[in-house]
Amino acid sequence: MRQYRLLNISLGWASFLVAAITYLLTVEPTLSLWDCGEFIATSYKLEVGHPPGAPMFMILARFFALFAPDASKVALSVNIMSALTSAFTIMFLFWTITHLAKKLIAGGDKEPGTGSMIAILGAGMAGALAYAFSDTFWFSAVEGEVYGTSSLMTAVVFWAILKWENEADKPYANRWLILIAYIIGLSIGVHLLNLLAIPAIVFVYYFRKYEFSWKGFAGALVISLAILAFIMWGLLPGFIVLASKFELFTVNNIGLPYNSGLYLLLVLFITSIIFAIRWSIDGSNKQKVMASGFATVLFSGIWLMSESTFVNIILLAFLALLVWRFSDKNVVVLNTALSVMLVIMIGYSSFATIYIRSNANPPMDENNPENIFSLLYYLNREQYGDRPLVKGPYFNASIVSYGRGKPTYNPIEGEYRITNRDLEPEYDENFITLFPRMYSPQSDHVKVYKQWNNFKGKPVQVTDQSGGKRIERKPTFVENLKFMFTYQMGHMYFRYFMWNFAGRQNDTQGYGSPFDGNWISGIKALDKSRIGPQDKLPDYMKNDPSRNKYYLLPLLLGLAGLYYQLNKNRKDFWVVLLLFIMTGIAIVVYLNQSPNQPRERDYAYAGSFYAFSIWIGLGVLFLYELISKLAGSRLSAIIAGVLSIAAVPVLMASQNWDDHDRSGRYTATAVATNYLKSVGPNGVLFTNGDNDTFPLWYAQEVEGVRTDVRVCNLMLFNTDWYIDQMKKQSYESEPMKLTMPKSKYYDGVNNQVFIMENPRLKGFIEIDKIVDFIRSDNQGTKYRFANGEEHDYLPTRKIRIPVDREKVLASGTVKPEDADLIVPYIDITLEGNYILKSQMMVLDFLAQNDWERPVYFVTGYHNDALGLEEYFQLEGNAYRLVPIKSKNTNWLNYGRIDTDILYDNLMNKFTWGNASDPDVYLDFYHRHTLLVVRSRLNYAKLAKALVDEGDNERAVKALDHIMNKLPLSNLPWDNYMPDIIDSYLLAGKHDTAFELIDEMKEYYGASLDYYTSLPAYYMRNAEMEMQLSFGSLQRVASSCRNNSLEEKAKEIDAMLQEYMARFYGKMQD
Repeated sequence: MRQYRLLNISLGWASFLVAAITYLLTVEPTLSLWDCGEFIATSYKLEVGHPPGAPMFMILARFFALFAPDASKVALSVNIMSALTSAFTIMFLFWTITHLAKKLIAGGDKEPGTGSMIAILGAGMAGALAYAFSDTFWFSAVEGEVYGTSSLMTAVVFWAILKWENEADKPYANRWLILIAYIIGLSIGVHLLNLLAIPAIVFVYYFRKYEFSWKGFAGALVISLAILAFIMWGLLPGFIVLASKFELFTVNNIGLPYNSGLYLLLVLFITSIIFAIRWSIDGSNKQKVMASGFATVLFSGIWLMSESTFVNIILLAFLALLVWRFSDKNVVVLNTALSVMLVIMIGYSSFATIYIRSNANPPMDENNPENIFSLLYYLNREQYGDRPLVKGPYFNASIVSYGRGKPTYNPIEGEYRITNRDLEPEYDENFITLFPRMYSPQSDHVKVYKQWNNFKGKPVQVTDQSGGKRIERKPTFVENLKFMFTYQMGHMYFRYFMWNFAGRQNDTQGYGSPFDGNWISGIKALDKSRIGPQDKLPDYMKNDPSRNKYYLLPLLLGLAGLYYQLNKNRKDFWVVLLLFIMTGIAIVVYLNQSPNQPRERDYAYAGSFYAFSIWIGLGVLFLYELISKLAGSRLSAIIAGVLSIAAVPVLMASQNWDDHDRSGRYTATAVATNYLKSVGPNGVLFTNGDNDTFPLWYAQEVEGVRTDVRVCNLMLFNTDWYIDQMKKQSYESEPMKLTMPKSKYYDGVNNQVFIMENPRLKGFIEIDKIVDFIRSDNQGTKYRFANGEEHDYLPTRKIRIPVDREKVLASGTVKPEDADLIVPYIDITLEGNYILKSQMMVLDFLAQNDWERPVYFVTGYHNDALGLEEYFQLEGNAYRLVPIKSKNTNWLNYGRIDTDILYDNLMNKFTWGNASDPDVYLDFYHRHTLLVVRSRLNYAKLAKALVDEGDNERAVKALDHIMNKLPLSNLPWDNYMPDIIDSYLLAGKHDTAFELIDEMKEYYGASLDYYTSLPAYYMRNAEMEMQLSFGSLQRVASSCRNNSLEEKAKEIDAMLQEYMARFYGKMQD
């Protein structure tokens, strides 16, 4: 036994080293896209990130950040933490697999023979390394995200319950249960996914302590789900809910200071649980045990699981009954339960960091959870809205009325006052269903619902709010379930599962097209049946680094292991299966995702892939048993182990390395700093989404880049807490001048300001008068709705922004040589029936700013730009608002250009983060980000403007610069390359233009050859891509004609006619 134990420990650490070396060699040296920038920034300065927060991750990441030699290495330090925690996950997975494998072929306490020992250890290595090199886990292991740390905690608690299983009959074995509970408590401060291991843990306990029966099995399942529910929906939010009630009573009713109710509850809970544990150890005074136990339950808030007071009282009574029962019959169980609650709460207390740091008002303070009510809002993720689970409306349900929801409390003058009550829509009962899966009324979501279930519905007569009647097609419940199985489970889970164990087509985000983001196997017949023939793939598709083929080998080995465990040890099979289901399919059901997610969500199901990797490991034992029928035990074990490791983890590593290697890639940081460098001194930059905001926060908060710039996210500008933050100084950035009092933008107030045009108002009204009108509390500035409520409104949609000529010249907004172009005012006409709170605040800022600070938008042609695009000036990755009108031709070609400013920014200040390095891989989201910022198009625009000024030399320099920094080898052809070619032609650089035209013809020719070779069904799915190709070719042909290059134009025309004939001919078949 000692030899096996030594080898098991040693090879566990060996698996850690393999994973750690892999991850450290491929780790991203700086931030990545999406949430990484925010997590690193909040960790570095212990600030408050997006709900529900990750304080434990933040504390750990802050510790690792301390070892960074300078600010530029902070991101790398946090990424290394993710790499190491992920590597430790692999080590604990190894030990989990060997534990389960040993039970299968050697028994629990017996020393395995040599052959069995090799097979067991081979199983551990094959399964652990398969997970280490899996697509999803490797991706999260090399960036500063929470999922590596969360996976480690899941791995540790699952391993720990197996250690308890070995020692369950020994004294103090329950210490393992306490450790598990403590880690679960800590994991809540990383991610809630860890809680999903609880049912599997309960079943290990059940199978170890009780004889199997289906009644007992069902009881264990109910108990496990109840424990999960009481922690997730009871204890965690319940304590804060109860604290909010204490707070409301002590502050509003008694007149005590803020936080007095919270402190009182903390004292009561801590006192009661300490006495309950102490008295339950002795157990001699049952009355004391019962009283303190009940007080603990009462003050924990674990019973506050429902919005119904009656249900909560029933739950409290049930828990009180359990306390009475165990204090009388089994005080050891009660003591263990109380100890578990205590250590979970100790772990959960990491959220005090959020509360404390929010009260310090750091620059990043999302949701501002500095009082108990805002903290509750924060922890419940209320800003993201609700998704119906048990009962709810279909997507086309009519709203028949609105009911009053829960109140919003805010601290005002020493008490908590209600500043808003949510409006809760009440839907037509005919369109309410159990288990709704198709619920979102967004038009793009509705389109997807109908596509994925061949929607027909059944006709139902409905009455709208005005009393009118119409026929609406109500989804059937079968269609509802079909969407769940085809899209939510098939596309949004099974596709990800197969990425990891069969192969991946590419890393392009998939929305159902046969060409983007599907799973593949590498087996021609199978792939052809699913995504069409693969024989004529263009080289750029065939050789895409993210095209990974495993030939189903990991899947088959995992299924073999599943089958083997099912037949050899059904109890352990149920445990692993429960872990697999709870971290996979159960999440699908719980999340109830709407279509068109902004990014792939495979990371949410990593726990499920972890569980399947256990079966991959056990598949080695299946092979070992098969081979042992033909050869000796030792040789069979060696063959099974070597074959499995070579066929699965080695294959996966070789396929995945090139697209998971992020070493040397600094592109996300470069794009962020380019945004900031585009802005003039003390400027305000209005951004829109995650990837044009989070990386900028990182650049400012961590690396200290352009901290004079105020980054204002327009989505967050719809919230009261964010508006408050914009009014405060942040480093060198002055507060934004905003005059709206908080009463005008509290949560729920003026979310929409309706436009009710007053016919007496003629022409355009100056912006300061409009803002004064909304800001006023005068009765005459309110609109009374049919329900009797009065709200602020806009009396006109025509707004005028005056221009102070001397001020815009003095501030440098307009150069002296452009003084004659200055307009006396800017007139805008608002569209739609209302403006959002963010637009109201933008109007307020523009009125108060009065051209003092430079104002920039990252893009135009969206509602928050207020129709100002004709007055934009492109200065890099952002457009400056200037009082000079330009002629816009379309949504891409807008804004004037100051060539001196733009040339200096693009040529001298911008960097592209090693995007030109052939060893650096730009994944889909990085390519997409470079497309979103219009990197090539901006250089083409600059070149054309320089040509118009007669400066062809600098025009060519600009074009050569971007093609060197973003070469076609790393950033393939996009819709802006025709602009690059056109600019080369205009600048007289025909030889370079001709080279690019030849490359373009080869690139699009290969694509179109492939698409037109496909059966009509698949070709129709490529119609948009083909039309974009045709459009690019047509634009280049037009450029050739405009530059008197008729022969070149005819070459392209001939190519176009050939492929268009093929396309339209097949479309008509």
